[in-house]
Amino acid sequence: MIQEVDEEISFSREHWIEMDVRSEEAYELAEEWFDEVVFTKRLFLDDRPDFEALKAEIRELRERYGKVALLLVTKKPSLIREVKGRNLKALIYVQGGDMKVNRFALELGVDALISPWLGRKDPGFDHILARLAAKNNVAIGFSLSPILRASPYERAQILRFMMKTWQLVEKYGAMRFLTSSAESRWEVRSPRDLMSLGIALGMEIPQARASLDFYPRMVLGRKS
Repeated sequence: MIQEVDEEISFSREHWIEMDVRSEEAYELAEEWFDEVVFTKRLFLDDRPDFEALKAEIRELRERYGKVALLLVTKKPSLIREVKGRNLKALIYVQGGDMKVNRFALELGVDALISPWLGRKDPGFDHILARLAAKNNVAIGFSLSPILRASPYERAQILRFMMKTWQLVEKYGAMRFLTSSAESRWEVRSPRDLMSLGIALGMEIPQARASLDFYPRMVLGRKS
């Protein structure tokens, strides 16, 4: 379980940003707690997508939600390159888990790699990938939702992987953010809860704050 933070945390001056929610109901609840919310559309890729249809869908999502990200879920790095090469007016996230995909996403310089450890028996992230993330300004997304869905054993394992990844992110100065990655309103968490996750992973309070404010602003600034 994620431990509660004992220290008094003030939110009066910060500008809180939720970088990854994946449904309308999750977005509506997150809007009550955060100053800005990014709506994420998952895109499962086995073949080249219909880019005209995708552009039209993104246009509609931007009209409804404002800030939009595409989460690419694929085992084919070439498709990541093709999507990133299009002017889709959305942040490009890549779902981590496959080591080849993790490395390619970092080399290519997408906006964020989400949970590189997902579904693995190791963190899916090492010092080489940490250097690449820092060099190419790719943010590492630390997602809460997989922990909420996991068994007690799986939860402990995921937290170990996240802690190791955080150590490397901190050591090499890579960008990062804390997020719920909520797929339903029941997985949405407040800024304080996400800060508690960061502190459980080894972040100091200012580092956890920066993962909900400073670094998300840097990522969003690319699309402004």
